[in-house]
Amino acid sequence: MSLSELQNEKVVKNLDSLPKNLELVYRVDLSEKDLKTIPKIIFKLSNLQELNVSLNNLTELNHLEELQNLQILNIGMNDFKTFPIEITKLKKLKVLDIWWNDIRTFPEAFYEKNVNIEELTLTSMFEFDFTTNLSKIHRFKNLKQLRLGNNPIKILNLKFDKLNNLETFGYINQEKIDIKNIILELSKCKRLKTIYLGGNNLKELPSEISLLENLEDLNLYENELTNLPNSLLKMKRLKSITIDADKIDKKIIMDFETKMPKATFIY
Repeated sequence: MSLSELQNEKVVKNLDSLPKNLELVYRVDLSEKDLKTIPKIIFKLSNLQELNVSLNNLTELNHLEELQNLQILNIGMNDFKTFPIEITKLKKLKVLDIWWNDIRTFPEAFYEKNVNIEELTLTSMFEFDFTTNLSKIHRFKNLKQLRLGNNPIKILNLKFDKLNNLETFGYINQEKIDIKNIILELSKCKRLKTIYLGGNNLKELPSEISLLENLEDLNLYENELTNLPNSLLKMKRLKSITIDADKIDKKIIMDFETKMPKATFIY
């Protein structure tokens, strides 16, 4: 089933409540279970398409490749030191969440074999080699969502011109960013609809923001903004502008609200 259809299926959060017919289980959430290994019963769920094992104590994913129908996998906040090679054997995987782990790099097999990746979350990955890996991310031809928040990224060397299907980009809580250059690079992503740039100490939003012609959702929460560029008025597709916890005078915001009646300002 599609990812949107999958979201309508029931999520099993307690293995004691598994139905007799295990083929009817499509989604399992085992987050915060103090797990050190994945329970063996999981590998009997032949139709399992979503597995959340975040917030546990996992160090390996032995036998995960048995779940050949898996589309969504969340392994955030575990004790992984290396990338679990079993993931590279999941041919249908589309969504991978990796956050707060000590994984240092991706194996070449990840780029070669997980060709269906559409959504990738890499947040709070303090040991990760971003310089090497960001230059390869474009190899995921179907990538629609990329989240890189709260990371020590010194060089954002993504090949934006090759991220042809990118719709959502998250880049929050960075110590220092060149916002004008980032926007110019993002303008190469013609399908971009949503960007998250919160917590970046931005004092100014450059007028080049209007180059993101298809942008619908602009999230700028917790920055140091005191004004907004008039070029926003050119952005006819904007539906939502989040500026809560910024320093923009309410009168300025209300003026933009009047001039942009189709956009919702969140402040």
